[in-house]
Amino acid sequence: MTTPPPHDPTDDREEQDIPEEHAGETTRVGKAVGELVRPTRNLPVLAETRTSTAQAAALRERIAMLIAALGDPEHPLHQRASVDLIALGEPAVPALCEVLQADNGWLQAFRATELLGQIGDGRAAGPLLDALRHPNSNVRWGAVRSLAVVGDARAFFELRRVAAHDRGKTSWGEPVAGAARSALEQMQGRNILLRGADLLQTSLACVVMLVALTFAWSVVTAVREELQQVGIPESGGALELPPIVRTALPTEIPEVPTPLPTPLPIETVEAVVEEEALLFTGAVLSAGNVRSSPAREPDNVIGLVSEGDDIVFVATSTDFQWYRIRLGERFSAASRIQSDDGSGWVNRSLLTQPPADVPIDETLVGR
Repeated sequence: MTTPPPHDPTDDREEQDIPEEHAGETTRVGKAVGELVRPTRNLPVLAETRTSTAQAAALRERIAMLIAALGDPEHPLHQRASVDLIALGEPAVPALCEVLQADNGWLQAFRATELLGQIGDGRAAGPLLDALRHPNSNVRWGAVRSLAVVGDARAFFELRRVAAHDRGKTSWGEPVAGAARSALEQMQGRNILLRGADLLQTSLACVVMLVALTFAWSVVTAVREELQQVGIPESGGALELPPIVRTALPTEIPEVPTPLPTPLPIETVEAVVEEEALLFTGAVLSAGNVRSSPAREPDNVIGLVSEGDDIVFVATSTDFQWYRIRLGERFSAASRIQSDDGSGWVNRSLLTQPPADVPIDETLVGR
């Protein structure tokens, strides 16, 4: 029987107010982590070109008021602050990240880690990694859970460190190291699925190449056999070739006019110009998921893009918050889009500013 690790006295700061939903919780972290991956409803946000300065200021003021209510149980908006911030979605992410960086009370920082995981924005990965070193174990536990959803490659190393060395427990008894181990298992499971899909694609490509080589070899063998039979007499004797006769060179070589290139039809030229005009290029500002539809759903992830990837804008959603893109000429080896036409939907916050004339996806009009 192992003796439980001693409780860190620094973890007792401000822990007298335990969140009601975690009081008495004894389940393992794996289930709690899974509950983070659920679809959330984002309020429609107007495009930047249509949002007035007054509306933007009002939105910032509302976000600041809701975040202040997170850490104040006496605030009249405390009970609904979490729900409202999740509904606001991506616009609230920068302010929630600032809560993790500032020297605030543990309850406010803990709530911020939970909300960042439920919103699922890749911009939160860096601040959540920093929160793994927070002096309060509740905040570290919340950061571990959210990194299981939005964490990138850097999270593997930090979560391994937490799983090996963090001896803290939450106010309701959950070990931070156990949460880190569960998060690592979940992230490794996702990577195994992606690697399995890559191996399957490579195997199929090898099979197709082998079939093509087999067919080509059979054609070459048949042609060689036909060539060996051409010109062989029935008696089996040697093939007699006619004598070589030198052809007299003409005294004057007539000049043959070089034919002018045939111009392309006007319709073809217009089609090429129109196709080139539709290639709106850009780049990825922050790594994130590629989805089969312009919405965050747990089962519509079809790939990922990495910071610095070249992309081509294909279309935009009706609210201008999502863009259907394809990978450009240069992209990371980890980036991929698994769809029939090589395109997928990425949120506007992860990309550079697209051109104003990117067409709206006609399949989304009227929905």
